Amino acid sequence: MTDALLAELNDAQREAVTAPSGPVLVLAGAGSGKTRAICHRIAWLIQHDRVPASNILAVTFTNKAAAEMRARVRALVPEGAEAIWLHTFHALSLRLLRFYGETIGLPKNFSVYDEDDRRSLLRRTLRELGLAEREFPVSKVAAAITAQKNLAERFGRARDLEVQDRIFARYQELLEAASALDFDDLLSKAVLLLSRSDEARAFAERRFHHVLVDEYQDTNRVQYRLLKLLAPHGNVFVVGDEDQSIYNFRGADLRNILDFERDYPAARVVRLEENYRSTRAILDVASAVIGHNVERKGKRLIARVGPGSRPRLYAAPSDREEAAYVASSIATLRAESEESPVAVLYRTHAQSRLFEEELLRRGIPHVLVGGQRFYERREVKDALAYLRLLVSPDDPAAFLRVVNTPPRGVGPQTVRLLESAASSRGVSLWEAADALTNEGSLGVRAERGVREFRDIRDKLSRLSGRVPLPELVDATLRESGVVPALLAEGTAEAASRVENLQQLVAAAAERAEDGLGAFLDSASLLSDLDAVKDRGPVLLLTLHSAKGLEFDAVFLTGLEEGLFPHVRSAGDRRAIEEERRLCYVGMTRARKVLVLTYAEARAQAMVRTGRTPSRFLLEVPGDLVELVGPVGHVGRLRQAGEPADAAPALPSRSRAETLRPFHPGTRVEHPTFGVGTIVTSHVEGGEQKLTVRFARVGQKKLLARYAGLTVLGA
Repeated sequence: MTDALLAELNDAQREAVTAPSGPVLVLAGAGSGKTRAICHRIAWLIQHDRVPASNILAVTFTNKAAAEMRARVRALVPEGAEAIWLHTFHALSLRLLRFYGETIGLPKNFSVYDEDDRRSLLRRTLRELGLAEREFPVSKVAAAITAQKNLAERFGRARDLEVQDRIFARYQELLEAASALDFDDLLSKAVLLLSRSDEARAFAERRFHHVLVDEYQDTNRVQYRLLKLLAPHGNVFVVGDEDQSIYNFRGADLRNILDFERDYPAARVVRLEENYRSTRAILDVASAVIGHNVERKGKRLIARVGPGSRPRLYAAPSDREEAAYVASSIATLRAESEESPVAVLYRTHAQSRLFEEELLRRGIPHVLVGGQRFYERREVKDALAYLRLLVSPDDPAAFLRVVNTPPRGVGPQTVRLLESAASSRGVSLWEAADALTNEGSLGVRAERGVREFRDIRDKLSRLSGRVPLPELVDATLRESGVVPALLAEGTAEAASRVENLQQLVAAAAERAEDGLGAFLDSASLLSDLDAVKDRGPVLLLTLHSAKGLEFDAVFLTGLEEGLFPHVRSAGDRRAIEEERRLCYVGMTRARKVLVLTYAEARAQAMVRTGRTPSRFLLEVPGDLVELVGPVGHVGRLRQAGEPADAAPALPSRSRAETLRPFHPGTRVEHPTFGVGTIVTSHVEGGEQKLTVRFARVGQKKLLARYAGLTVLGA
């Protein structure tokens, strides 16, 4: 049977599977069969090395991955496979804590709080400490607590850190009083357990003779410590790819895989470089990009499916034309094969809107993965509800949706009072609110919130019909408090929601001549079309959501400086390297067709800004891609053999707003302030206005033509 285990493996896979006991690092390139390697390794240990299945521990990150591994191992080892400990990190920790938690003082029947439970407890914590949720949003506080528990770097101003410590302490007190652990506690308490409990440590040493870890590049420092405690014998078999480490924002620590040989000096390193997914032409482009990273072990991908056609590069005049080109190309692909899986990948959720609309126009079924369709996203629906109240003031659904969004003291009890009064008196919710406020029937906080809500509506009503539609939408986002509340959160998720709202303003700008009512009708139709209900082969998803998936054709879009790589990575080499890994992941999702696109102009809120091609495009030798469309806008890509620093100058443009190459992410030098990085750039009143973060003096707002800036590069 052991020979049969090896028969379908290549030489490198066989080396990994049959490696002697001890530490083994398997660097598994994209599409190289890492899951096969780890599952065959488990079967080899059982069948060849005679390791009892019950002495094997395998750990991965998601329930889906664990289920897939379990099924594969069961097919290879039908007898006894159920005895293997095969879990996610959290499930493993929970199992150990259920067995031995009492030895470190945990209650026998502790509860496990999910994300909703945790948010509810955090709201109670803030109330008890007299802290306003507006100033300390729950999502931001939750992220800070997760970072603290995962031993990640803390963030915020000194005052914020002091308050965070108070919140953290009280939150933990309330958890303990409830005999509960949150998901972060499962990992940290498991580390504490194995560090302090002789009984638990003896069990682990007796039980787990071999420990195998999938997706090792995604482990954080707590998971790293947990694995060290679980495997003091050193029989550690880890599989991962440093080039696909893209979850730093979740606490993943690239050092864990880069420093494996330092932690285990006797480690055997096996590279899985044969790729069974993509054509050589696609792998050449992906390898050209990832080769610019410094923090990597290094590997080369060898295509086993043939040369294939060169990836296409399309420079669109605008983001709308980019979406139209992608949709048109997909229509052509579907005419050839309707079942061929296709993916449209983008850096941010906000980019999905135009692709959704263009696919809908052509009647192409599609599915949005990892998020809601644009017009169904919470923040977008909130904004639309405010706008609906300007057209239909008595709309009860719109009233109830945003009367307390963002929170202004109009809680569930007040809402029930308003509904009851409206029903019993036969009046609208607005009229009920006015009546109860005048009668003094509401509490002080609720009354203040209702008055604030009414003032917002009245102010926006006065604007409606007097200002252009995009200005009205923009004013609604600001005056309602929706955008300020998100900005106050300061999290990546909140920033993504703000980007979605900027896209809503851009959508209004496209329909400015139609008026508010027609715009709302259009949004309603786009959010409820049957075309997207059928599961079709076209998927729309962010690059982070695409990891682990593969498609016949991939459209990698929005390859522009400030978007991809994202502006948040500007000036941070390690952040840029993670963005480059994300680009590599996106490229290697493609089996046969890879199309790269960017827009020369993109709408953000009411401003259309010129864009610069992503540095990742300029890292690709020109002979590796086929230029399509108006190729004159792309500029000269470097030729094979040219050094990376010979990348071409930025393309020249004719639009007034792009006369100067000052775009987010560009490094510049000011004669007085020194070296800095452009954070934002937009055109207003014919002037290009910049926000620049300088290393010496902090953030400054400048007019491009008077600033005297020298471009240093990205």
